[in-house]
Formats: sequence, C-alpha cells, structure tokens
Amino acid sequence: MLTLDAFEQCLKDCFPQGLNEKKTAVALSGGLDSVVLLHLLVRAGKKGGFIPEAVHIHHGLSPCADDWADFCQNYCDMLGVRLETVKVCVEKNGLGIEAAARQKRYAAFAEKGFDVLALAHHRDDQIETFMLAVARGGGLRALSAMPAVRPLGENGIIWRPLLPFSRQELQDYAERRGLSNIEDESNTDTGYLRNWFRHRALPELSSRIPDFDRHVLNNIRVLQEDLALLDEVVVQDCRWVCGAGYFDTARWLTFSPRRKTHILRHFLKENGILVPNQNVLADIARVLTEAKTGRWNLQGFELHHYAGRLFVFRPEKTDKLRFLKDRQISGNLREILAGQGFVLKRHPFGLPEHLLEQDGILRTVAASDRLAVGGIHKDVKKILQEKRVLPALRPFWPVVADKDNRPLALANYGTDFQISVSDGILPVHPDFPILF
Repeated sequence: MLTLDAFEQCLKDCFPQGLNEKKTAVALSGGLDSVVLLHLLVRAGKKGGFIPEAVHIHHGLSPCADDWADFCQNYCDMLGVRLETVKVCVEKNGLGIEAAARQKRYAAFAEKGFDVLALAHHRDDQIETFMLAVARGGGLRALSAMPAVRPLGENGIIWRPLLPFSRQELQDYAERRGLSNIEDESNTDTGYLRNWFRHRALPELSSRIPDFDRHVLNNIRVLQEDLALLDEVVVQDCRWVCGAGYFDTARWLTFSPRRKTHILRHFLKENGILVPNQNVLADIARVLTEAKTGRWNLQGFELHHYAGRLFVFRPEKTDKLRFLKDRQISGNLREILAGQGFVLKRHPFGLPEHLLEQDGILRTVAASDRLAVGGIHKDVKKILQEKRVLPALRPFWPVVADKDNRPLALANYGTDFQISVSDGILPVHPDFPILF
C-alpha cells in the first residue's frame, strides 16, 4: 500500500511541464476516481502554485444525473474549487450509447479551451480498454489503449496522471482521507461489455493466469512504443509529401501502399478531419492513384484532388469563398473591396489608383467576360483554367468590373492589359488560393 506522501510524489513526477502557468481542470464525474484525482491536484496545487478547476458533464442519461451534479458542486465548494457543469444532449447517431456519450463529452471538453484537462483513468481502466480493443478487433492504435498525454482541441492536452495506480489504491486513498463519492448504477450492468470484463472476465483471467495484469500492461507499453515510432515515420513522410507547402500527389505515389495510407490518414487528421473508415481511405487512395480529379465531402469538409495536389477546405472557409454567390456588390471600388476582405497589392501591371475611387461592381465570373492579357483578349474562364484554379472554385471567383459591368481585373491573378499601369493595384483576396 502506497503512503500518502509516496502517492502524491508519484503524481508530481508525471506533471506536465509548467503546470502552474496553465489553465488546468479536472473532469469530475463524482465517482471514486475523479474525486480522488481532484483532491490530489488541489493538494498538489497548494504546494505548486496552481489552482485546478473542475468540469462536470451532465449527460442526462440517468435519473440520478441532477443529484450527481449537486454532489460535484458540494464537493468543489468544500475544496474551494470552481466547478462548471455542462449539459449535453446525447444522440446515438449510429453509435452505442457509451460511445455517443463519450463523443459528446470530449467535444464539450475541447470547447472549454483548457490548457490541461486531467482525466481520472487508472491502471484497471487501461487493462479494460486493451481487452475491449482485442474483443472489437482494434488495430495498433486501439490496442495501445490510453496514452498518458494526448492533444485536446487546438492547443490543449489531456493528461491521465492516475494510470500508474490501481483502483484499489485509489479506494485506499479515499478511505484514508474520508472522501465520499457517488456510484453510477450502470457500472454494475454487465450488459455493457466493459462492465462484463471488469466484473467477470478479468477476475477469472487473473485467477487463472499468474501476473495477468502485469503482462497486459507490458504489452501496452511495447505497443505504445511501436505506435510512437510509427507516428514519427509517418510525420516525416507527410512533411516530405507536403514539403512544397501543399500535398504533392506525385511524391505521395512514391511510397508503398501501407505508407501511403498512413500518410493520407495523418494529412486528414492534421487538417481537422476525423479519420474516416478504411473503405473511405481506400477510395481516396484509389482516386489519387488512378484519376486526375476527385472530390469528397468528409464531416462537412471538402476534399479536392486536382492538378496533382490534394486540398482541404474547412466548412467556414468554404462559406467565405462563396460570399458572391447569387449576388453582386456595387459601390466605390476601394470601399467594397476593403469591405469584403481584399488586400490591394502593388503589381507591375495593376489598376490605376483613380479607378479605385470610382464606382464599380464586384461579382463572379460571367460567361461573356474577357480580359486583355499580353495584348490578346481571352475568356476569363479560360484564364482560370490555365491558372489551374480548382473547378469547384471557378463559379465563385471574384471579378472586379466598372459601373457598366465591364471586367477590369480577375482577383489574385491580373488586370486588363489595356488599362493596367506599372506599379498599379491588384485586388487580392487572401481566402482564395493562388495555386500555381
């Protein structure tokens, strides 16, 4: 049995760097594990100069949910800790109730913007997670169970400081400190696979196989090391594929099929797309290999393959690019361009300054639009094609026209040669990518 000092020292040894400078919170369910974790971090914080907060997710799935929230509030009041209770609505959406609740819970955590969110998973949870992955056919990432630290949202991390400790050690701590906790009635329902492992399968395996828990934990440690090595290789591969500032399909094609799949998965994840299933990944890889163009909608993101490159457009950016859809904007050109986020850049063949002080029109490309380019009149649609603008973006590409609706400039690319002046102005919209 660990002494209190030894328990707290083990916890301190695995603190993330600079914890006293970070916004730290504990996910408090009211169960034994999170009650102990918050108590430990409050004690550690008093010595280390930081004050943890707590966040309680109210799922509304149990008739006792309101009582649990009240318990957490009373416990935090006793400790002098600020608590935020977040109510979520759990919808299955094709998932099991546990998975759906977990998805909502982690989404709520990410929205809160914590630098460090401490979760109370312990050693027994780790073993159960491994066994669930075995039962469900999980791959290397699933079998590696829960890492002690992983990213949360854009800048935060999830920290699991209790992984070195067993459930019994946490129980002992709570008893010695006189800490009470709530019991979720669903934890004894062996209809849930995790509970079946906890109450039936794992005790039986431990009684029949000497040091069963230690063997499982050793396997997890080795698998986590292998996964870390794999991730290092994939990151290096992806950096090379995207070395020119974009996903270069030709470079990607030089890798073996296995490495191509991992690179693609990492690229999507880095762009904020939840990793799709293997069939979707295989379809994307097939199109990148066999076709010149491709387009996918993944969780609201638009993925485009064109001209040897792979592009990801976030939903909010796609909406920005379509600000001229089904409308045009009239008025003083300088004012309407500034109002729509354009940057007026100096260009060797740009618009004269006096034109920007006149009234004009900002709109999308029309079928009849032509611009003089190097003394030759060209269809604006042809110019966009030659510039390899993504076909999906061409209908929304901005054109600057005079008050009589005659095109003066094609945003980001050029102006009409007949009216251009040296050291003139080119309207550039930063959200529209200049690809080549």
